[in-house]
Amino acid sequence: MELIAVGTELLLGQIVNSNAAAIGSRLADEGFDAHYQVTVGDNLRRLTETIRTALERSDAVILTGGIGPTQDDMTKNALCELTGRSMVRDEPHADKIRARVAAIGGPPPTSALRMADYPEGSDPLPNRNGAALGVALSHDGKLVFAVPGVPREMTVMIDEQVMPRLRAAIDAPTVLRSRVIKTWGHGEAHISDVLGDLYETSNPSIAYLIDETEVRIRISAKADAEQQALALIAPVQAEIERRLDGYIFGYDDATGIGVLGEHLAARSWSIALAEVATAGLVSSRLAANPAVPFAGGTTLSAGDETTAFDLARRVAQEFDAAVAVGIARALPDDESTPAAMVVPLAVVTPEGEKEHTIRVLGDGERARTHAASSAVHVARLAVQGRWSVGPG
Repeated sequence: MELIAVGTELLLGQIVNSNAAAIGSRLADEGFDAHYQVTVGDNLRRLTETIRTALERSDAVILTGGIGPTQDDMTKNALCELTGRSMVRDEPHADKIRARVAAIGGPPPTSALRMADYPEGSDPLPNRNGAALGVALSHDGKLVFAVPGVPREMTVMIDEQVMPRLRAAIDAPTVLRSRVIKTWGHGEAHISDVLGDLYETSNPSIAYLIDETEVRIRISAKADAEQQALALIAPVQAEIERRLDGYIFGYDDATGIGVLGEHLAARSWSIALAEVATAGLVSSRLAANPAVPFAGGTTLSAGDETTAFDLARRVAQEFDAAVAVGIARALPDDESTPAAMVVPLAVVTPEGEKEHTIRVLGDGERARTHAASSAVHVARLAVQGRWSVGPG
């Protein structure tokens, strides 16, 4: 499978290509392999060549965008150019466009009727949420679909028109299932080394995703039925859990803040924060999650020299919180090459207290976001009764 997003506005960054993510996700849900995503501007020659290249290497191509009424909507013209077809008009649909425009006043401009055009011999695809017809055609044994670029129109046409045709035409597994294992405490490179041999498998496959200081491992399997896909995932998941014992904090939709909230609630503890380096970022994240028993937070100026321990002890008293986190000001690590920032962090609970040092490469903003992510996980471990990450 290949996806081609059409529109110069996408190349200029004026519009975010959310359609690529949406269609890619739908293809994955159906078990189809999407190997390429391409963006091309509103140029007939380049668009035609892009489609030609896609058909040389892919069994099916989905184009999104470029089927509207204006001169720069060239997707259908490119399909005619490539396949040697003439453009024809769906007159009943043209009448609907005329009636639609008349209902809001005035005759339709000639250009509006272009949305009723389609390459001769192709199937015009109805557009339940808009006026422009989509296209489904076969060329040299390959399938080509053209759908609107407007997301609400595209989504319905993909689900109602494109996916059923793909399922009927292409012999692909009926399901693709994934499990995401979420970790904290090791970097991506280290985890890649630990799991290197597992990466060589194709079904299930594994991939690495980064979110601030967290590393996520996605296991994906394709099969004819859901239970078969889950059975393929299970032994790989078990092996990853064995190798990363003590570093896994959740699965799939779990978040570090959510897991922290669960453990706080289970112990009837509340949490408070005093922040310097993170400038209130952790407090705002905790306060935004209703599952976290958040007592309150204090933000101090960047020049405050209070130690992390003193910050934690002070805020625990101020908000009468069982758990308190103090995040002191960030300092340059003069001994580090390349240059790093050092953020002292302390956690106090009814069971003890401990200070951590977080080292972050990069500027102050990177130190802020990464220290905020780490603070959540250090607090999570402390609430779990574990004062350090790793086995045990």
